[in-house]
Amino acid sequence: MRKLKMPRTLTLVRHGESESNAVKRFAEKGTPHPNEKALYRTHTSRRRLTAKGVKQALCAGEWLRTHFEQEALRRGEKPYEKLRGFFSPYARAMETGGHLGLPITWLPDDRLSERNWGDLDQLTHEERVAKYGDLAHREEFGIFWPAGNGETLQALATRMWQHFFKLKRMHEEQDIVEVSHGETILTQRFMLERWLPEDVVEMMIMTDTHLSKQMLGRETDWQNKLINCRIVQYTREREDGSWDEKYCRVRLVAPSAPDNPKKNLDWKPIVRRKFSTDNLLAYVDRFPHFLAEV
Repeated sequence: MRKLKMPRTLTLVRHGESESNAVKRFAEKGTPHPNEKALYRTHTSRRRLTAKGVKQALCAGEWLRTHFEQEALRRGEKPYEKLRGFFSPYARAMETGGHLGLPITWLPDDRLSERNWGDLDQLTHEERVAKYGDLAHREEFGIFWPAGNGETLQALATRMWQHFFKLKRMHEEQDIVEVSHGETILTQRFMLERWLPEDVVEMMIMTDTHLSKQMLGRETDWQNKLINCRIVQYTREREDGSWDEKYCRVRLVAPSAPDNPKKNLDWKPIVRRKFSTDNLLAYVDRFPHFLAEV
């Protein structure tokens, strides 16, 4: 039986700045927006982009159109002939996809939806802090923390396996572009690059503006941070032009500043970890014992 392959390229786009993103920023600065409560009483799937988010999507679309047209020219293909689009059926992702301006047909896939944040989703910033305190965000728990009795990233990965299987079965020789959410894309990176749970924890901390300095003593890693309209691209094409059976390279692009090395990560090979017996024992030594007799 022939082994199925992922699409030849996979381009992941986070939605532009949403009204949720904006009111959270206001609240964290101590100046809650007067419409914060009304916004959070609306289900997250119906929340729109801000004017800034629309501009970010337009900028990302300009970059993507240039990229896909140049790639088609390089391969001697008709532009957009092999490009297919999928989106999370949340308003902010749909709105972003529309403003990208790609001349393709878009299809919804609810497996690309945002992580379910359970009880936390419809609470204002003040209500979250009052009810949960420091438990409102537990980056250090990584993929195993059920956000507000909602969904773990581990569970999100389960639906992503189903999505990836569909891509393998139906779109092997095509290029795919997807518009979704920050933690959806983080989970896709976790799976495609074969990270361990602690890698997710480290990524969440070092790309968090507040935690990176507080816990790691260093500035935010803007190259990897999943900012609004961040583009993450995977390819099976090797640097020499030959094709691998799986994704072998990845890059991250900030469409608003594509030439800024602090915000972009150029193509790099994907190195998936393998462990010897000694490697396994060395790895777990990062976790402390709590029983003296051990």
